[in-house]
Amino acid sequence: MALVMSAALCMAALFLLFKVFDKRNIALLPAIVINYFTASLCGTLVSPPWQAGDLTPLALPVMVLGVLFITLFYLTGLSTQRAGVAVTSVSSKMSLVLTVLAAVLLHGERPSAVEWMGIALALAGVVMASWSSGAPGARGVWLLPLLLFLGNAAIDITLNATQRTLLTPATEPVFPTLIFMLAGLLGVGWMLAKRTLQQLCDTRVIIAGVVLGLVNYASLYFIVGALARSGLAASSVFPLMNIGVIFFGTLASMLLFKERLRAVQWVGLTCALIALVLILSPGT
Repeated sequence: MALVMSAALCMAALFLLFKVFDKRNIALLPAIVINYFTASLCGTLVSPPWQAGDLTPLALPVMVLGVLFITLFYLTGLSTQRAGVAVTSVSSKMSLVLTVLAAVLLHGERPSAVEWMGIALALAGVVMASWSSGAPGARGVWLLPLLLFLGNAAIDITLNATQRTLLTPATEPVFPTLIFMLAGLLGVGWMLAKRTLQQLCDTRVIIAGVVLGLVNYASLYFIVGALARSGLAASSVFPLMNIGVIFFGTLASMLLFKERLRAVQWVGLTCALIALVLILSPGT
């Protein structure tokens, strides 16, 4: 459970950092690129890839996840601007529906009736707790949120499948490093194509990217660890992480940014808390 909540805390911190970047007008793409190289450096120091043995079986999932990571970071920014924060956050969190269904259909997990109730409440709680006033005209812009919904589910499903079928104790800590390294290289190629590579020399961008990278590495490290060593099924891990992100993110927003919750958000947090109890209740 500690691994699950640690992952949730880091993921919530990522959203808060993006909010700070927006307030301080820090360019997003170069910060993301530096973040990925920082995260890959952290991984190399913690567990050098050349000491992990044969990494060939990880080539395909690393390529898939590297592309998804850099693309979804960018799409999240676009969706927030064009469709509003509410639609974007709800679409991202609702991806747990596909993640849980994949765990049941592909990996034979069989949640109990109580766990199914908890998962359903977690979904309802995440949607309501994420709800806020959207940007004008947001209801008419569905492509970006739809891509986020599918993309986030694809990331979780791929992580779960790779952990189950390909990772070993030696390659588990190296896996996030390879993903971040590829995502960073793809980001550099992206900036070259846009002719904005000079933004990587901005001191503010460098500092922001390094901080983001440290948190980002920790979040994926804890997610992979939670799937492997938490003792919980993936159909429980992902709803719990989403609940944790909502709780930590909401509390931090209230304390740091003086945000106030609407009634529907308080109802959502209550649903999420009940879901937490149901999923973790003994004998489920």
